[in-house]
Order: sequence, then C-alpha cells, then structure tokens
Amino acid sequence: MNSVTHQHGDKIYADSLSKATIASHQLPKPLNWKILIQPADISTQTKSGIILPESAKDNQQILTAHGHVVARGELAYRDRDTGERWKQQTTPQVGDFVTYGKYAGQKIVVNNVRFILLNDDEITSILPDGVQITAYI
Repeated sequence: MNSVTHQHGDKIYADSLSKATIASHQLPKPLNWKILIQPADISTQTKSGIILPESAKDNQQILTAHGHVVARGELAYRDRDTGERWKQQTTPQVGDFVTYGKYAGQKIVVNNVRFILLNDDEITSILPDGVQITAYI
C-alpha cells in the first residue's frame, strides 16, 4: 500500500500510475456493508526491463485482484437483517492485505487515485504480512 502518515495524523494514499495522492479525510466513506480497497501497485516494466505502455499498466491495474483495506462501512461483516456480527472470528480490518475476485466491485478514481468498492463478502482471503502475489492461475 502506498501510504504515509502526515504530521497532522492524516494518512496519505498514493497512486503509482498517476503519481497522485489523497488524504484519508478525502476518501469516500463506504456505506453499509461496503469495503474500500486500494489495489496493490503494479509493475511498470517487465523482468527483462521493457517499460510497459500506459494501456498495459491500466489493464494490469484493473485486473489486479489484491490490495489493502482502506475503509469499512458500519455494517460490514454483520447480518443484513439483524445487524448482528458474523460468527466468523477473522474479518478484514483497515490496513489488511486482501484478495478478491478479478471482476468484483466497482472501480473508482478519486482525485486520480484508484480504489475498488467491494461488498464485504467479495473478499476471499487475508494475506499475512510480507506475502507477495506473483501470479493468478
């Protein structure tokens, strides 16, 4: 995740493609059971050193299926009818590195920084710190 904490306590998120930044107070607030994800950074060149064109970077960004949880709606991981918490012990928290379906969610760009808005049940796993996704099969 490309983020740093500003001296005033605001977290700053950066987009590796556009080089744009956004402060945490400017982020959209997910409603209900929605979760806001910042997709993981993408490669800007191949292993052999060839620099990728912008169109390839855009496609890779859209098809990236992992990222960091930036914000959660107040009803995330709660029963839709009763509002009670789900019985599972582990649910993604803000800052967690997660995976989700390639075509899941709504892709949005806020101040030139890319995000994905997902339903809470579209997240498929929480990845441990230091794990790096190298391919999708």
